[in-house]
Amino acid sequence: MTRSFTRRDILRSGLVLAGALGTAGLAGCSSKPSQGEAITIGFVPIACAAPLVLAHANGLFEKHGVKVQLKKFAGWADLWTAYATGDLTVAHMLSPMPIAVDAALTNASRPTEIAFTQNTNGQALTLGAQHHPHVQSVQDLRGMVLGIPFEYSVHALLLRDYLASHGVDPVRDVELRLLRPPDMVAQLEVGTIDGFIGPEPFLQRTLTTGAGRIFELTKNMWAGHPCCSVAMAKDFRTEHPQQARGLTAALTEAAAVLNDPAHASESAAQLGKEKYLNQKPKLIEPALTGKYVNWADEPVVDPDYLRFGDPTSATAITWMAAQLHRFELDGGQLNSDHAIGAAARSVLPADADTSLSPATINGQVFDPARYLAS
Repeated sequence: MTRSFTRRDILRSGLVLAGALGTAGLAGCSSKPSQGEAITIGFVPIACAAPLVLAHANGLFEKHGVKVQLKKFAGWADLWTAYATGDLTVAHMLSPMPIAVDAALTNASRPTEIAFTQNTNGQALTLGAQHHPHVQSVQDLRGMVLGIPFEYSVHALLLRDYLASHGVDPVRDVELRLLRPPDMVAQLEVGTIDGFIGPEPFLQRTLTTGAGRIFELTKNMWAGHPCCSVAMAKDFRTEHPQQARGLTAALTEAAAVLNDPAHASESAAQLGKEKYLNQKPKLIEPALTGKYVNWADEPVVDPDYLRFGDPTSATAITWMAAQLHRFELDGGQLNSDHAIGAAARSVLPADADTSLSPATINGQVFDPARYLAS
């Protein structure tokens, strides 16, 4: 049986992890590769990791002078621990995760930056087929059990904000349950959850099997929101700047391929291989081309449904840091505008978009100038 985790559980796990880090001596145990040695990059097999996976499959890392081996993790908790304890130097992460580990929000600390934003959009709140079509408003979600992939995810933050903005208390009115994406689909099929907010190709799987229906795209909550990133330890970039540049160059090239619909079929075939996503290409290709069926039973083709390689946004990262404090996922550390701004700045790469452009999220305007203005 898959265990559900509460917010208290995840924060407590941070304390356990902190003890492990203290015992190991994090600063001295990092397994940074030497020049010319292969870099092991951890990833979770979801479509958000497509630039990382395609760069490996198509030999783009080697083209840019970097040796890379990928290591697959079933879920975020295991990957998080492997990175935080120094077993990995570079990793696929949900974009709030680097903020949390860099700022030691769970008492586990490793100086980290977001080297590359892998994807924007491409997520959705999906409900079980039994709720279609009579669920018509956010208020109808009261009493439901909804799966989230990790507390330190844009999914968890955006869903809480979405619920709250419609008058639904994300603590008292619903149950949010931590689940790996495959387990979300399995539990939706047997009815132990009512829905989940998660990534492709698991949305396509629920549509194909008839187990669930897309209720609301996260793109409609926040157009162009980032989801996953490639994060790296700051000391790795400092000590191996050429390798770091090669990694981001390869990811940028892979993202350009993924954004071209002409390459969708061949990209889906590469991504679907057992060593990568281990999914049928017919489930991956619709995600790359933006094809889905909405709650109103209408077929949709949206070229912006899932995009790759957009610039890392200071506005977006600052919003995430602010929500970590708002929803008490910061251990009480981001308790001022200055602290929130500092946590966001700390993980931004040198080439990040630092313009202080407001964003409309769930109908509310978020202005990063409150936190980032000097």
